[in-house]
This record gives sequence, C-alpha cells and structure tokens, in this order.
Amino acid sequence: MTGHLFDDKLLPILNEYPLPVQCPTTGKRTVIRFNSPRRSTIAQAFVCAAALLVCTPIATAQSNADLPRSTINAISIGSTQHTQINEFIQAWSERALSDKAQDTKRAIDALTKPLTGGGASVAFRQSYSISLTPLLDELKNKGTIGATIASLKIAGDLATSPSATRVRNAMKHEDLGVQLFAVSRAGQIFTTTIAYGPAMTANDTNALINAIDKLASDESINPELFRTCVRALSTATMLSSKDMGNERSHAIIALSQAIGSRLRGLNVSDDPSYTQGIALEAAGAMTASIADISSSTTSEAAKEAIGLSGDIISITLRRLLGKTLNPVDRRDLAVRSVQAGENLLYFALKKDAELNGSGLGTINPTKFADQLTEGDDRKFRNGASSLFGDGSKLCRRFKFVNGRFVR
Repeated sequence: MTGHLFDDKLLPILNEYPLPVQCPTTGKRTVIRFNSPRRSTIAQAFVCAAALLVCTPIATAQSNADLPRSTINAISIGSTQHTQINEFIQAWSERALSDKAQDTKRAIDALTKPLTGGGASVAFRQSYSISLTPLLDELKNKGTIGATIASLKIAGDLATSPSATRVRNAMKHEDLGVQLFAVSRAGQIFTTTIAYGPAMTANDTNALINAIDKLASDESINPELFRTCVRALSTATMLSSKDMGNERSHAIIALSQAIGSRLRGLNVSDDPSYTQGIALEAAGAMTASIADISSSTTSEAAKEAIGLSGDIISITLRRLLGKTLNPVDRRDLAVRSVQAGENLLYFALKKDAELNGSGLGTINPTKFADQLTEGDDRKFRNGASSLFGDGSKLCRRFKFVNGRFVR
C-alpha cells in the first residue's frame, strides 16, 4: 500500500465530490463521502475517482476544443476527422497532465465527453484510442495515483483493445484503490461494449474476463475488491450474443466458479450473509442472461449455472441440517438467496434442455423459498436433499462430485 495520495491543499477540493456507487444488477445506489485528509489510501483513491467521474459543465476556453458530432458518429475516420481528433486531444493534454486537481478533472471530463454523450461509433473509439495513447502513457508514467486513475477513467470509456489491456494491467497495481477502480472500469468497458458495439477483439475480452476471474479466485482477496469483481463479471454476462456469445458464456462460467467456491467453503457455523448477498446479485444477473430468449448460452455455461444454483441453495440446506439456520422471522436473506438459486436453476435447466434437445415440459420450478418462508423446514430439507444429494439424477446428469452440495 502506498501513502497519502494528495496533500492537504488538494484534498479539500477533492472532498467536494461524493462517490456514487451503483450495483449493476439491483440498481441500488450508495454515496460515499470522505472528509478527512487522514483517510486510507483506498478512500483517497476513490475520492480521486469520484472527482473524475462526476459530470459537471466544462468551461472551455478554446472554441475549437469541441469535436463535431459528425466525427464522433462517423462509421469511418478520414484524414480531416483524424486531424480534428488530434487537435482536440492536444487542446486538453496540458491540463490533463497538470498537478492541479481541478485542471486535471476538467480535462478528463472534456476528453471523455465524446465517449459518454451517446452514439460514439466503433471507428471513432478506435481512432480516438490510438490518438490518446501518448497522453495515457504520460499519465501512467507520472507515477501518481491520481494520474493513474485519470488514465483508467478514459480507458474504461474507450472500451478498445489497447484500453482493455491498460485496465487489465492496472488490476495488478500494488495499490488496492487502483485495483478497485481498474476492475470497476473493466465493468464500464463491458457496459460500453454492450451499448455501442465491440471495439476490441474477442481475445482481449476473454483476457479481461480472465484477469477479473484470477483476482476473484484469490482466497485472500479484499472483500470489496471481490464484490467489484463479481459486479464486473455480472455485467459481462450481458454481452451481445451476436457479437460476443462465447465471451458472454465465459463470463457466466467465471462468475459461477468465483461465487460457488466461496459458498462451498462456508461451514455451517459461519455467518453466510456477505457471501449470500453477493451470490444474490450474481444469480440475478446470470438468470437475466440465460433467460434472454434472444441470447445464446453454451452447454458448459448452463452446467456451471446449475452448479451455482445448487451451491446457493445448499448452504441454507446445510445450515438447516447443522441446526444453525435462523428461525422463520429472521431468515429473509436465506429465503431471498434460495429464491434466486431456484430461479437460476429453472432457467439454466431449461437452457440445457433446449441445447440438448430434451423435453422442456419435464422441468418444473421448485418451491424451496416458499417452504422456508412458511417454516416447512422438513419439506425443504427432503426436497433439496433429494435434488442435490449424492447420486441424485441431477448430480449424475451433470457429473457433480459427491459431497459438493450435501455433506
């Protein structure tokens, strides 16, 4: 971990900006404020990120420091448009590299505005990305957390192959705050790709998913970093099947494995609320992805989703068998997570049947959440044990190892 990011003169400026954090699945928003110059490195990094992310009117001194909408929307970039792009970047580069936080913020806002106003074409993003490379390299070479955050802010909105590489490399940064912001920008890359089409290759998309998966697989990972990884992967599960169907399924697999291993590692005496809460978000995203009739999902992704549904449901089953499950009036999270697991199971089984040409009529939704709500624990125990126990039809069909769900 590094030391303080800003001196006491800069912090009062940055502290004016709260950090809005929004879950991509639930839409819930939380505002984080940091008012003390003695906060942790992570807090200060997020203050910097907030200062760069907040959209405010830009006071542009030069009238030529605006890109024409026709250039931003162009399906191909000619020499005249390329000149416009270079002049625009040059007009803001000095401020972007300034040691004054307000100047840097203004420049980054200006440089990302063409990417966030809607309609930025793939051709424009790719050309813009190439022209921005020297500036982004200079920001990185400054070696400060603030400059690194600034470069990642732009990279996330570009969503091109070079920017994906830049974000992926930043995930290995020694500073946890930078890692958090890098993973969140990976999520933005997926969001931009979903909204405006891919400006990066399938290989770069898979590499980005793999980098997030590698972080999430570390058992010693910071809890907030793990949550950010899950949210980024959840966003990737909605990549377009038309352009990135295999990558969409890859994200489902990575997300299933990251969450599933955490759930399976819980003992009946452990407090499962943190992991169940994250699993609840992930299951919702995966269900939406798999249930989308216009999407495609691979057989392997469907299997992993089924396995995760069993992991989600079985932690509550194991706690019931171990006599550590809360009474009916205090099991809201358990009920909601089981319900999310049931929904995922139903749609993943339907997708598997569709892919394998077997009958869809034999797939019926379970009622485990209703049973837990009503306090009918015996019916839940018997039904879940029968479905997920060793040697069950489901476990044999998908070759799940003995003891994965019931032990």
